[in-house]
Amino acid sequence: MCVRILEVAPLVSPIDETGEQLGGAQVLVADLARGLAARGHEVTLAAANGSRVSGVRIAPLDIDSGELRPAALGVTAAERLDTALQARAFARVQAWLETRRDAFDVAHAHAYDAPAFELLTAPQPVIHTLHLPPYEAGVVRAARAATAAITVTVSEANARAWREAGVPVRHVIYNGVDVTSIHVGERKGPHLLCAGRISPEKGVHLAIALARRLGRSLLIVGGIYDQAYFDELVSPHARAMPTWRTGDDVDGIVWIGSRRREEVHALMGDAAATLMPVLWDEPFGLVAVESLAAGTPVAGFRRGGLAEIVDDSCGALAEPDDERALERATFKALACSPGACRRRAERFSLDAMLSGYEELFAEVRSDRRGTHGEG
Repeated sequence: MCVRILEVAPLVSPIDETGEQLGGAQVLVADLARGLAARGHEVTLAAANGSRVSGVRIAPLDIDSGELRPAALGVTAAERLDTALQARAFARVQAWLETRRDAFDVAHAHAYDAPAFELLTAPQPVIHTLHLPPYEAGVVRAARAATAAITVTVSEANARAWREAGVPVRHVIYNGVDVTSIHVGERKGPHLLCAGRISPEKGVHLAIALARRLGRSLLIVGGIYDQAYFDELVSPHARAMPTWRTGDDVDGIVWIGSRRREEVHALMGDAAATLMPVLWDEPFGLVAVESLAAGTPVAGFRRGGLAEIVDDSCGALAEPDDERALERATFKALACSPGACRRRAERFSLDAMLSGYEELFAEVRSDRRGTHGEG
């Protein structure tokens, strides 16, 4: 049955499948919207100017993401400086929805912004997927107060954290990756890989220190999310090589900037292991699944959703903040076979994620019919 869905993206950047995304939530929104459309649903995307997703209509909202700031990712109770601008942007989404009361069966939001919870209301049922931990006090308060909304998240660990914060998470739907589009690497190099946004909670500086202790080269791929962190703890210890190309040698600690998703997958396939020494409770761990799909094991800290992805067949996790234990975990991970890694990744497929949301949308529509005494 075709469902008419409005996917509401984080508005801090375009959702452009032809370019490089700001973070995992943006990647997942694009995959979800495109995948649901391919399954025959009518999908419209509410997103910032410049968004492009195959088979998906982009709502004409004229939202300039340049005015907005990325979400704070540390534990903070401080009010964001762009709250008023965020409120104005999400008010525009809600006003557009109000003029289309019968155009959608469900609105599905992905933004980690208090105004998204405060302003996205009826007429359609509203679902919020929580892609980040409950770290920002203002967002937690807003999510707690949005009692009419249905709240889901991406791992059991993240669900526990939000429930402890007073937000009644109804479902867990794991993020999914199109595993079939990722090739298993056939020529593993001796170097290690660290992939993802460069910000304190990702522990890139710990990956650098670990590679040095192990006497291995490290390839760092990712855009700068926190410039001060990069300048202080990453840049002094890594050679910036923006012209580096796949197949070039990895000599020492090398940072190559951000790359398109397909190239990152190839880089994962070429590495001996992917390091994830995260310093926060990872809400899911998309990089881990992508690395496993490429046949490359993962070593990291046992925090958040990583423990639900990485097991002994495909990598090893150390107790949080124990750098010596992380060394031992890395050696264990290096012994894992590409085939075992790939099999583990298949548990977190794009098809499984799409089916999970289809079941949720059907449940929401059934609840709505019951509430209104229909059918």
